[in-house]
Amino acid sequence: MIGIAIDPSLSNTCLTAFEFGGDLGVDLTVIDSVTISTQKNQNKKVRASSDLIERCVDLYKGSKQFIERYNPQIIFAETPSGSQSASGMKNYGVSCFLLASLSQRCIEVTPQEVKMASVGRKNASKKDMIEWAYEQHPEAPWIIRNNFPLMKQEHMADSIAVIHAGLRTKEFDWIQQCIG
Repeated sequence: MIGIAIDPSLSNTCLTAFEFGGDLGVDLTVIDSVTISTQKNQNKKVRASSDLIERCVDLYKGSKQFIERYNPQIIFAETPSGSQSASGMKNYGVSCFLLASLSQRCIEVTPQEVKMASVGRKNASKKDMIEWAYEQHPEAPWIIRNNFPLMKQEHMADSIAVIHAGLRTKEFDWIQQCIG
């Protein structure tokens, strides 16, 4: 079975494709990952709303293309849990809309569930998450320097952790019971 995990955000949305070997949740292999990055247009002549729409189009098209390439049977996604600023709320809305626009529903996990399913601490650092993901899935398409993945791969590490959090959900348990 093929699945995809999504760690959405306005600036860096990461999608990771994975495959179950044997029983679901056992012998999990990461087969591909892509991070779709967008940046705010610095040209003052471009409306902020037009720039935001263009960034959303890029996220949607890139996500749709990756999902269509793998035709997953299951999608796990980290859903935002709130914000403290207008900028954070904009990211929250874009992330939710991106997930709503997909052709199939996602099994949703929270940022806290993602950290607990991986590192086991709600306050895990980016470095902790990368170290954990690399240890669990060295087969993922990591870029390595000095025997360690580059820190900019935090989004792939997070999406790998989304997989593991998704495997712990009641929704996934229900799917296993229906299949098995």
